[in-house]
Amino acid sequence: MDKESETSNHQLLRCLKPELIEILSADPELLLQYAHSRKLVTENGYKKVRAQQISTEKVTTLLDLIYDGGRKASHGLLELLKEDTFQENFPRLSILVNPDPEEASKRTTEDSTQQSRSTNQPCMSVVSEIVTQKQLLKVAGAMSRTWKEVGIQVLDISSEKLDAIEAENNTQKMRAFRMLQTWRSRKRENATAAKLHDLLSHEDLGLDPEVLDSLLESKPIKCPQNVLFP
Repeated sequence: MDKESETSNHQLLRCLKPELIEILSADPELLLQYAHSRKLVTENGYKKVRAQQISTEKVTTLLDLIYDGGRKASHGLLELLKEDTFQENFPRLSILVNPDPEEASKRTTEDSTQQSRSTNQPCMSVVSEIVTQKQLLKVAGAMSRTWKEVGIQVLDISSEKLDAIEAENNTQKMRAFRMLQTWRSRKRENATAAKLHDLLSHEDLGLDPEVLDSLLESKPIKCPQNVLFP
């Protein structure tokens, strides 16, 4: 890869950082082990990331270290993100780093469509199809004491798993959040915000309709077109 492409990928990593933090926080330890095995992070950097206690902080620290490591490190990470075996563990990555060209072109802004195609042309990649952690946390806050009922009757999660979640978390909100994360992990690419909205919209659950409707809000992200996969 030439230096120009490496520079573009370096910039792309910074552009994708917020969504990468959200997606990769589902399993930061796996990400760290992959990065370490490919020498994308130094031994000191590896220890620094391991010292972080919160998933999002682990991923944020790792991404910052890789970005600060230069263009080759950034390119190495982006190459990892597009591997099928890695995306099996983080299904939302396929939406983020492999946007459908036809779908992306529909979301390109009017000004950009009038410009000639270049590596600087913006495109819109919608990454909110699969429910996000922020959305799960918001929904969890609306469940209160009904979270176990939702887990058993609606999300088909075993009572044993729910008991384990209850024992590991101190608040009802975090218990509901971990339960929703479990559902998302099991459903993988089928864990869409629209699907969760349909499941939770039963009147007898008593969940706030406004909170549920927030699941249907899309969130397009602007990133350089054809930079990662020219």
